[in-house]
Amino acid sequence: MSGTLIYWAKDGSNRFKSLRLTVCSEEDRHSRSLASLRRKRLSRILNEALTQGARLSYSDLCMIMLASKATLKRDVSHLRRLGMEVPLGGRVTGGK
Repeated sequence: MSGTLIYWAKDGSNRFKSLRLTVCSEEDRHSRSLASLRRKRLSRILNEALTQGARLSYSDLCMIMLASKATLKRDVSHLRRLGMEVPLGGRVTGGK
């Protein structure tokens, strides 16, 4: 079970760039809850985008993950509390 998505996002120079993102992976099978699965996918997708030279915004993530902005903000906040770096596009926010 694995699945990738080709997604077009803006890079640092405001040009569109094609990204290959893993939305479904074998490691997802070991998630205990829906929230932990979503957070694992969120972290993986953001890091894959960053390694390919782009940062995703909340709008991008809402479309990719089929989740609300409020849910994703909660997940980002949770990951940051765990000490993870969350590379988001758009305005820069604090690490808390």
